[in-house]
Amino acid sequence: MENLKEQTSKNTNNSLIEVKNRRDLLITIILVTGVFVSASSSGMAIGYSAVLLPQLKLNSSAIPIDDNMGSWIASTITGAMPIGSVISAIIVDKIGRVKTFEIQSVVVSIAWIIVACAQNYEIMLLGRFTAGVGSGIGVVVGQVYFTEVCRPNVRGILSAGPFISYSIGILIVYALGAALSWRLVAGVSTIPGIIACIMFIFLPESHIWLVKQNRTEEALKSLTWFRANKAQNEIKQIITRLEHQETEERITYKILFEPQVLKPLCITIVLNILQTLSGVYIVVFYAIDIVSNIGIEDLEINDMLVAVITALVRMICTILFCILLVYISRRSFTLVSGVSATIFSLILGTCLYFNVKNYFIPVCLVIYVAASVGLLLLPGIMLGEFFPIKARGVAAGLSHTIFSISIFGVAKAYPFFKENLKIYGLFWLFSLSSFLLSVIAYLLLPETKNRTLLEIEDYFSGKNLFWMNRKHKSISKENVLQ
Repeated sequence: MENLKEQTSKNTNNSLIEVKNRRDLLITIILVTGVFVSASSSGMAIGYSAVLLPQLKLNSSAIPIDDNMGSWIASTITGAMPIGSVISAIIVDKIGRVKTFEIQSVVVSIAWIIVACAQNYEIMLLGRFTAGVGSGIGVVVGQVYFTEVCRPNVRGILSAGPFISYSIGILIVYALGAALSWRLVAGVSTIPGIIACIMFIFLPESHIWLVKQNRTEEALKSLTWFRANKAQNEIKQIITRLEHQETEERITYKILFEPQVLKPLCITIVLNILQTLSGVYIVVFYAIDIVSNIGIEDLEINDMLVAVITALVRMICTILFCILLVYISRRSFTLVSGVSATIFSLILGTCLYFNVKNYFIPVCLVIYVAASVGLLLLPGIMLGEFFPIKARGVAAGLSHTIFSISIFGVAKAYPFFKENLKIYGLFWLFSLSSFLLSVIAYLLLPETKNRTLLEIEDYFSGKNLFWMNRKHKSISKENVLQ
């Protein structure tokens, strides 16, 4: 009888914990909706070139362009992102996460207004440049904020949340571009940024940032919004960890050479560069051009329709993959996505080389886009989870700066790749890059699922480089990453 009571009590406690966890997750999602809305505006800016360039290349265009000018329009947004990342790295620790969000949404809205009113090529570039600055600010602060306010068991899905918003934004701008002129599309795209700016007024500040500012009472109040049942204990843990770290008024470059910062920084940079070469963003920037070059005109399929389908598949897969992140390991997720992207981009390139013309080509393209979504999510997860509290702002900013430069280079070089490698060679390049990313991820990428940020920091502080040969001497038994 006593065993029955004990079991009943245990089941009741488990049910209560589950209810509390669901409540915490629901409140977190509601509170950070503004971040998702803001990210969708940046996603629209990223995908905008795919619908803008074909319209500008028409003979009746008010701003006529050639391929070289088009590549500048497509790549300028990513070329400006490092500036936004640097700005974010500076201000995110000075004025806080929420105020940085507000600045980002205002900048992106201004960028859309500039584009909508552009009367010449130079003003168009200015608008795209401004959008890049705003997007760069948003990526860094978004990942830092989500990582800090989310529970470890849902950190993956919410850290990847902005990428769901990017995918939704890309789909929206593709759909709008199929029906409206580029000016009207730009005008409509100002709406999400304005809505987000209003919503940020109600967004609680990160409790970790508040603790760093010695505003403990505000930190406790903020964390209580997100997870009331464990707020007090978590604040104490954060204070203890910060007290044991070096108390410097100003973060210097030397902090980047500490093992717990340098190792994740190197891993992140290498994987990010390979991710850009895997074609994830090229397909976003040049969707319609790529579709028109894979030889589907004989199939009587509308190029714009295929581009919209790829955006729809990307959005659906992003949502599904974010949910899967709650249940499967980060390593398995990355490896499956990398290997799948390797296989299907290789198949697609080979079919194009042998001039295969049937419905398998667009289907293979869509499958490749779906497979590569996991690679699209990878940088955001690493930005948020890998870096220690004391260097999170500057390390995430530096990492994203290099990431943005690599996207800019690949986007700008697309006309060169298309002319010299041909479209089939381009997909072979995607395949090779995806393969190398998978190998390096297998060797170096640590598993962070369900681990606290402090546990992840302890892992990188130890003598660990290759995941398969990791050592746990410096990590307590209960904190070992498994």
